[in-house]
Amino acid sequence: MKARSVTFGALLACGLMVAGQGVASANMTWCLSDPPIQVLSPGGHYLVVNNLVYLPRSALHLKNQIYDDAAAAPDGKGGTLITVHVHVPASVNAHVISSENRYQVTTQRDGATVITLYLDVPTT
Repeated sequence: MKARSVTFGALLACGLMVAGQGVASANMTWCLSDPPIQVLSPGGHYLVVNNLVYLPRSALHLKNQIYDDAAAAPDGKGGTLITVHVHVPASVNAHVISSENRYQVTTQRDGATVITLYLDVPTT
């Protein structure tokens, strides 16, 4: 049940973001929501990372070449630093939004090849 709500929420968010961009949506019109990634915090708690990948319409045929991974480590302040890697084809410039919804931590970045994002989750 929870997986369905997360998937529905991610798709809804993707649709709203694309719809809300208006004129700017011409170059970034396709969104990929990967399955959530689970990481184990140093404190022993499972955290779920969601990634939304926006690609140019011309790169739609490369969607199956995109994959991601994540790792968790102590952040030095009692929390957890999650490092996310999103691997995209080198010929594509993608926009990635990575989030951990339980603690409402989000970050985003543009890039190609390997896009690295950091989520600093408070004490867990």
